[in-house]
Amino acid sequence: MVVSCEIDFRNNTLGTYYAGQVISGTVVLNVEETIMVQAVILKIRGYAATYWTNSKTDVENKTTTESYSGHEDYIRSKLRNKLNNSLFVQSIEVALDPGSHVYNFACQIPAVCPSSFEGTYGRVRYMVTVKLIRPWKFDQIFSRPFTVLKVMDLNREGLFLRTPAHSEDQKTYNCWPCRSEPLRLHLSLPQRGYVPGQTMPVTLLVTNDSHVRLEEIKASLVMMVLYYSQCSVETISERFVVSNKQGEGVTKNSKKEFTFDLHVPATPPTCFDLCRIIQIAYQVEVETKAKGWHINERVHMPVTIGNVPLTRQLQQQPRPIPVEVEVVSQQLNEKALVLLEDPDAQPPLATPNPWAVDDTIPPPSYAEAMHIVRPVIIRPPRPTSTSKKVVNPSCTQSEEECDFTPLYAVFDITTPIEQLQDQQHTAENANGSSWI
Repeated sequence: MVVSCEIDFRNNTLGTYYAGQVISGTVVLNVEETIMVQAVILKIRGYAATYWTNSKTDVENKTTTESYSGHEDYIRSKLRNKLNNSLFVQSIEVALDPGSHVYNFACQIPAVCPSSFEGTYGRVRYMVTVKLIRPWKFDQIFSRPFTVLKVMDLNREGLFLRTPAHSEDQKTYNCWPCRSEPLRLHLSLPQRGYVPGQTMPVTLLVTNDSHVRLEEIKASLVMMVLYYSQCSVETISERFVVSNKQGEGVTKNSKKEFTFDLHVPATPPTCFDLCRIIQIAYQVEVETKAKGWHINERVHMPVTIGNVPLTRQLQQQPRPIPVEVEVVSQQLNEKALVLLEDPDAQPPLATPNPWAVDDTIPPPSYAEAMHIVRPVIIRPPRPTSTSKKVVNPSCTQSEEECDFTPLYAVFDITTPIEQLQDQQHTAENANGSSWI
């Protein structure tokens, strides 16, 4: 007996959707010989999960390991109904004849879903799963992940994203009475919001009045991820350097200005308000390496990464900045998944792409996440010990163990100096100031 399953998405070969859109596709079960099944379940899930361990050694040199985890659902919809001449049955055994069995489905994605993300200690994942329940045999599970992107329109996040940003820091070497004159770093950006595909022109003014030579300067765009546990106050974090550039040094008692063009690669948007257990933020960091054993000096600045770029035209009624970050809660719709009898039928509640309202924004391409550098191993939030892994075209592993790299929108746009200056003047007139 050989059963294979193909899960395809309609008019979306990449399997990439935005929150609020409708996912539709086809399930094809290929059977080589007649088999008996008790039920076949089609399920679409979207969830966030975190897991990590922490080892501690007490005074008696005994080591104990504590585990921390969290789980949160966004989509949980399945079909297991008895339909006429349909494969999706329950309670009785049904013969599945040889050949191909085709079923069309559609499901509304909630509008407040966080973006797909794969990290070392957690993930946000969306899956289409087909499960065959067979009498006196192991269940067969076929899964295919897909990417969901939260709509992060920089034009609606506030006028402050159009304003220039500045950050300063200084450092002295040695201790009194041999303390040196200060090393001053002045970091500036023409705007605070960017999308993947854009280039950040990072300007750094170095005033080195000390007697120590700077051997190297490095500018980086860093993604910072914070993972939460639901059963305790413990957290764990990690950093991903998604883009970096290096510059030459600065001699003592001199001043020099640098411009680092940091390319924003395929990376998830900033997210604080849609997931309770995973939060994503970005900042630009500049680090100077001094000659000798001196500690390196750093200056940093937070930035926002979205997936709808800033435009020349200001959006009316931009979303206000909340005083306190509150996670949006939603009610799960277990009946959002439906079967389509007509394969050419249009799925309900179709939502246009978020940038379609502005003709000046070119449609993006999609690229794999750049921060994933090793396999992600996360404890399944709901173990399925009775399930058997089955090799299939959609996914070669079970639902929780399937390797997956999300795709993120990358725009082929440039930010001319003239446009940046226009944005700066507009934002300064609106806010009255451009200084942090």
